[in-house]
Amino acid sequence: MINCINLCTLKAFDPSENALKAAKEIKKEGVSIEIAEEYGDVTVSVVNYSADEIAFNEVVVELKNIFAGSLYSEDGETLEEVVVRELKDCGKTVSIAESFTGGLVSARIVGASGASEVFYEGLVTYGSSAKIRRLHVKVQTIESNGVVSSQVALEMTQGLLANRITDFAISTTGCAGPESDAYDTPVGLCYVAIADAEGALVLELMIDGDRNFVRNTAVNYALFYFIGVIRGEIAVGKTIKRKI
Repeated sequence: MINCINLCTLKAFDPSENALKAAKEIKKEGVSIEIAEEYGDVTVSVVNYSADEIAFNEVVVELKNIFAGSLYSEDGETLEEVVVRELKDCGKTVSIAESFTGGLVSARIVGASGASEVFYEGLVTYGSSAKIRRLHVKVQTIESNGVVSSQVALEMTQGLLANRITDFAISTTGCAGPESDAYDTPVGLCYVAIADAEGALVLELMIDGDRNFVRNTAVNYALFYFIGVIRGEIAVGKTIKRKI
């Protein structure tokens, strides 16, 4: 156990290099700042060993301002814990269809306490035929655009929302490598679609790394942007492109 006066754990996702640099440059006697990152998810631990409360709070406020655009939790909650809490607060549910992530998004959400109240279903439609049969993705869509495409990701969410039982739908399709697929999709290219009855947000991600890094990074992006959609901070009906 840490022997300290008080502590605060902030969570931010995909902050800028400038933000990370600024956070590391903060110095306050008696206060320790530790920063850890995994798959784009950043944990900032602020520990007060000997400073007064005012000085400690000043550091915390400064860090919150630095990470304002990417901060998603101020008390150490994980991405999946925030997803479940936000869904419970608004009384809505989510369904998920995954391809290259192989159930990782669903597993993360189900791993959070209270998930049974908000998680409706999760499908791993890995092959093209599964996407066609289970989610009614059109054959022509796959033939025209490839299985790793924004169009397929969108139709996967449409298949989940078709029953009008669940409120949100998330889909993933991508090429995690180490080799390309039959459509010569670049390794690391991934699409995540987050949809509701109003429309869909599409993430086009180009992730540089090994298979494990690509898959886990894409999962974190899906969860973080889903939080933004639930909160109404990120609008559906647009595409966001990121190179990682």
